[in-house]
Amino acid sequence: MRNRTISIVCMLLCLLGISRVAFAQQEDNLLRREYQVAMEEHVQNMIAALSMYSSDIYYENENVLRTRRVKLIRVFFRSEQAKMYDFLKIGVETQDNYLDVMEFLRTIPVVLPRVTFNMSVEEISPYVRLASGEFKLPVKVAITFVDLNTNQERTMPSRVYNVYYWQSENGNFAVSSMDLLREQQQTVVRNEGNASEWIAQGDKYYNAKNYTSALTYYTQAAEAGNPRAATMVGWIYKKGLGVTENAVEAVKWYRMAANGGNASGQVNLGDAYYSGEGVTKDYNEAFKWFMQAAQQGNSTGQSWLAIMYRYGLGVTKDETEAVKWYRKAADQGSDFGQYYLAEMYENGYGVEKNMTEARRWYQKAADQGYEKAIEKLKVLSGTSIGSTSGKTYKEYEKMADEFYGKKNYTEALKYYKLSAPGNDGGVLNRLGYMYSEGVGVDANASEAVKWFRKSAEQGYMIGQYNIGLMYELGKGVGKDVNEAIRWYRKAADQGYQNAKDKLAKLSDAGTTLSKTEIKYYVDKADKYYKEKNFQEALKNYLIAANAGDDYAQNWVGWMYKNAEGVEQNYMESYKWNMKSAESGNAYAMNSLGILFENGQGVDVNFPKAVEWYRKAANAGNVHGQYNLGRMYENGRGVTKSILMAKQWYEKAAAQNSSDAQSSLGTIYYNGEGVTKDYAKAMEWYRKAADQGNMYGEFNIGLLYEFGYGVTKNLDEAAKWYRRAANRGMERAKTKLQELGR
Repeated sequence: MRNRTISIVCMLLCLLGISRVAFAQQEDNLLRREYQVAMEEHVQNMIAALSMYSSDIYYENENVLRTRRVKLIRVFFRSEQAKMYDFLKIGVETQDNYLDVMEFLRTIPVVLPRVTFNMSVEEISPYVRLASGEFKLPVKVAITFVDLNTNQERTMPSRVYNVYYWQSENGNFAVSSMDLLREQQQTVVRNEGNASEWIAQGDKYYNAKNYTSALTYYTQAAEAGNPRAATMVGWIYKKGLGVTENAVEAVKWYRMAANGGNASGQVNLGDAYYSGEGVTKDYNEAFKWFMQAAQQGNSTGQSWLAIMYRYGLGVTKDETEAVKWYRKAADQGSDFGQYYLAEMYENGYGVEKNMTEARRWYQKAADQGYEKAIEKLKVLSGTSIGSTSGKTYKEYEKMADEFYGKKNYTEALKYYKLSAPGNDGGVLNRLGYMYSEGVGVDANASEAVKWFRKSAEQGYMIGQYNIGLMYELGKGVGKDVNEAIRWYRKAADQGYQNAKDKLAKLSDAGTTLSKTEIKYYVDKADKYYKEKNFQEALKNYLIAANAGDDYAQNWVGWMYKNAEGVEQNYMESYKWNMKSAESGNAYAMNSLGILFENGQGVDVNFPKAVEWYRKAANAGNVHGQYNLGRMYENGRGVTKSILMAKQWYEKAAAQNSSDAQSSLGTIYYNGEGVTKDYAKAMEWYRKAADQGNMYGEFNIGLLYEFGYGVTKNLDEAAKWYRRAANRGMERAKTKLQELGR
C-alpha cells in the first residue's frame, strides 16, 4: 500500500508541478529515489506550473533553518456534501535559478498534507467502501495553476478521483492517500483543441442571435477550461439571452472565467460585486477583480479601477491614482476613460487644472461618438445656450468684440462676462486686463487677479504671464516673486517670449530663489506629502529642485519612481536622483543603487549598484548600509562575504534598521561566518520585532516552535506568528493553521 501510495503521490506532483514541503526528522530514501526520477522526467512541467502568488517558506536541512521564496498552487477537493477545501498549496522556486529548485526538492522528503472534513460516518456512508481500516470517497478535483508562457492563471477541467481517508480519534477524517488518474499531455491538447472549435461555433451562433445554440457550445468550451467561453456563458445568463435571466448563474461563470485569467470575466465579476447583482455587494471584492483586469491592460477594468480610487470605494480615496488609471484607459482609446480624464483636468482633481488638456481629451472622446463629451465641448466652445435669451456663448463673445471695437467698453465688459462660462482663457484674460487697467469699469486689481488666474488655470499662456506679473508687482495680491516665477515658467514652457525674458531678468537679478524661499517650498511640499496630496507636493518639490536643492531633487526622484502625483518614470527618477547625489545627498545615492540593482531607468548593473550603496553607506545612510550588506550576503556585484555583510548590517542595526537586525539574527541562526548562536539570534530578532518587523516576529515564532535557544513553547510561537500574520505575512498564517491556532 505504501509503495502504491508513493507512486501515486509522485505522479500527482510531476503532473501538476507542485510540491508540499514539510519539516521532516527522518530520511525516506525510497520516496527520494522515486521523486528524483519523476522530477528528472518532468522538469518542464514543474516550471510551467509554478504560480505567481509569493510568500516565504522555511525548511530545516541538517539542523539549519533556511529560507526559500515559494509560489502558491491551489488544488481544491470537493465532495457532494462538503464544501471546497484547500489541499495542496506549495510549489518552490528561488530568485535565481529554477534548476536550483530541482536540486532543493530532491534533498527533502515530500508528504501529503492532511485535510480535515468535519463530517460524520453517517453523512458520508453512501460513499464509503471499507478497506484495511480505511474508506474511500469520490471527490471532484479542480486544479488551478499559472502558465508561465502567458503568465495567466488557468483552471483545468474538474475530474472525479478516489480519495482514501482514515478516522481520527476525535471522529473527524483526514486524507491518507489519493488515486489520481494521470492524464497524458495529448489529452489536454485535444481538449483545448475541442474548446477552440466549440467557442468558434458559439461565436457563430451568438452573432446570428441564436443564443440557445451559442450557449450550448460556450458551455462545452467553458467546461473544457476555456475562460473566454465561461465569460460568454455568464453574459448570456446576465442578459437573459435565450434563457431566463439569472444573475446568480452569471456570477458563477464569471468567477470561473476570472479565476482562469480572463480579463473580461474579471471585469464582469467586479461589476457584479459593485452592483450587488447575483452576489452580495462588496466594494473590496469589486476592487480586487477590477485591479486584476486592469493589470492585464483591460481598458474597462482600468476605468472601473479609476472610479474606485476617485470615490474611495473598496480602497482609500486617491484622485491622483484615479487619474493614472483613467489615463491608461484613455491611452488605449477608451472613450469613457478619455471623457473622465478630461473631467479630472477640467476640475483639477488629482492633477493640475488644465483646460487645454481637458479639451484635448474631451475631443478624443467626442471623436468616438461619446455623447457627453460632445455636449461638454459645445459648452466649452461657446456653441451651447448661455442663458434664457437663447444666445450661445460664442454669440455673446461676438457682441462683446463688436462693442469693444466701438470703444463701448461698458457694454463689452457686460457681454464678455456673459460669454465667460463657455469660453477659453482668451476672454477671461481680456476681463482681467479690463479690470487691471480700468477699461469700461473702475480699476480693480483684486478683480483683475481673479480673472487672470482663471485664464491661467485654463492653460492660456498670456493669462499665466499676467498673473505672474501681478505677483511680481504685488498688484491685487501679496508680492511673491517665487509665485511670479512659477507662472512665468508655465508661460515660457509654452513658448511665450515675454515670460522667457522675465525669467532671464529675474535670474540675472539673483532673485530666482533664496535659501529662505527654498525652505518655504520644501516645507510646503513636505506638508502636502504627509497629507498624501502628492500632486501638490510634487509641484512644490519641483520648484525647490529646479533651484538646485538636493533634498527636493531626491524627493522628486522618489515620486517619479513610485508614481506619486505623476506617471511612473524611472528615467526621470534617475535624472533627479543623480542631480541630488552629485550634490552629496546620501539618500539619493542609495536610490541610485536601487535603480541600478533593479534595472529601472538604467541597465541592470550590480557593480554600479554596489558603488552607489557604498557611497551612501560611507556617508552614514542606514539604507545604504543595509543594502550594501545585502549585496555582500548574496554576492551581487561583489564577492560574497558573510563577514562583510555582517559588518554593514551591524552599522545599519546600530541605527535601528529592523531589516538589518533581522538579517543579523539569521546570520547567527545559520552560523554562517560566525559561531551558531540561537540566543544571539533571538536577541536580534527581538530588536527587529520590537520595531514591528514581521520577519523578526515570524523567526521568534520559529525559535519557540522548535525550542531553539529557548524552551519549546507553542503558545508563545503562535503569539509571534499571529503578529506577523496580522501584518499580512502568508507563511505566518499557514503556520497558525498548522498549529491549529
